[in-house]
Amino acid sequence: MRIKLLYFILIIAKIHSQNIPLYLKLLEEGKVDGVKESLIELESKYPNNPGVLYLRAILTENGNKSIEHYKDLIQRFPDSNYTPKAAMKISEYFYSRGLYTQATKVLKKIPINYPRYDNIQRATDLMFSSFNAIGESDSAKYYALLIKSMFPKVNTAEYDLSVVNNQMDNIISLNKSEIIDGPYVLQVGAFSDNNNAKRLKLQISQLGHKVIINEVKSRGKTLFAVRVGRFKSKSKADKIGIDIKRKIGTSYKVLYRPKK
Repeated sequence: MRIKLLYFILIIAKIHSQNIPLYLKLLEEGKVDGVKESLIELESKYPNNPGVLYLRAILTENGNKSIEHYKDLIQRFPDSNYTPKAAMKISEYFYSRGLYTQATKVLKKIPINYPRYDNIQRATDLMFSSFNAIGESDSAKYYALLIKSMFPKVNTAEYDLSVVNNQMDNIISLNKSEIIDGPYVLQVGAFSDNNNAKRLKLQISQLGHKVIINEVKSRGKTLFAVRVGRFKSKSKADKIGIDIKRKIGTSYKVLYRPKK
């Protein structure tokens, strides 16, 4: 057995030291001891690598300690590809312990904070189940509807999310930001289909910004422009635009549009 383990370590040593996906695949195959041995060297060489921190959290057997590692990763590396995975691990832990309320608090933020996460479907399903487990079916449908509007490919066929149009309009009109009077606005998209504009409006409004849709004429066609703001300075508008692009991936441009 010891010989097999040493052989495994020699093989895994040839792997690029930060090829975390391959280590995760080895864990799925049950090669836990070998990955644990490699983790010692990884932590000594790359103590601040988010992938290494994620690997350490997975290999930590104590549940509460593991959660601390995931939270540390989320706090220190909010833009890492492993951050939404860490958030999912935390929510799965809460769910497995029957702490459904705590699970919902994490899960409902994942699509908003990490819109590029590659498993929004899993987050949506677990969130829906968590809300239902504590008897909050209305909240389950509400947040599932929001996510469906932001990510049309998410499958919600089993959720019974039928709502009338005015209810959707009320949801789309939600925003949490303070109205600021200024001459600058951000344009984050312009669509020929108003439904696409509404989806983007909803997604950005959930980040806490005031979003409107303006009809504009371009080359004889009507477009629906999604705009954020108003802002007192171009630098402030740029700052918000950079944050939106980082979180959602959409490009933007700053427009000077003083009120008449």
